[in-house]
Amino acid sequence: MDVLARADQLSWYHAIELAPGRVTDGMFDLRPYVARYGLPERMDGMRALDVGTFDGFWAFEMERRGAREVVALDLEHEPELDWPPRRRGEADTCAARGDGFRVAHEALGSSVRRVEGNIYEADPGELGTFDLVFCGSVLIHLRDQLLALERIADLCQGRFICAEAYDPLIELLPVPVTRYRADRPKSVVFWEPSARTWRRMLWTAGFDDVEQRARLKLRSRRGFSVRHVVLHARHGTPPAAA
Repeated sequence: MDVLARADQLSWYHAIELAPGRVTDGMFDLRPYVARYGLPERMDGMRALDVGTFDGFWAFEMERRGAREVVALDLEHEPELDWPPRRRGEADTCAARGDGFRVAHEALGSSVRRVEGNIYEADPGELGTFDLVFCGSVLIHLRDQLLALERIADLCQGRFICAEAYDPLIELLPVPVTRYRADRPKSVVFWEPSARTWRRMLWTAGFDDVEQRARLKLRSRRGFSVRHVVLHARHGTPPAAA
């Protein structure tokens, strides 16, 4: 069976164009929003990391922009993700992660390197450091968001792009706050911060020059939408020149 036929048999999170006119039926089609995230137009010479890559949309996009090396970090099995104790049995019925990435990797002739691992345990001694780290729609699903940000800071020696869901209602409050969400019987979200809280968390984790680049509403192909805030920050030395 050829790679495009295999792609048709998978359930996709990302819409990815595998060949001219052949786009996966992903839950989210990020292509219309890419410019809002602020990736460098050219990433030649840069070493880049995509945290929580899933099907690999952002990893392949950074490769397309000329990054000399792209590492895509993710777990392989759903039970390894953070699950609230009362819902851990649900993980056993979930599909394996990584199948979409591997099919897209083959179809695109990609050189992106997928590394199996947990961001909590990410070690620059093993992965090295990166000129640009991208993390999108990942921290919102973690029990310990600040620990993950600390680990990302250890890996980042340049620019960090963080894109996460935020709660627009608590954003009206004048102080950094977050909402507890782990008791909901649907998508696994522990804490949903305000945009202000995300900014302060990046600073607390060691990032400098934290700035908001965009707010956008991502529309899914299942009829719901999610508000995201895109933040840029710096850690360590500046990224390599494009």
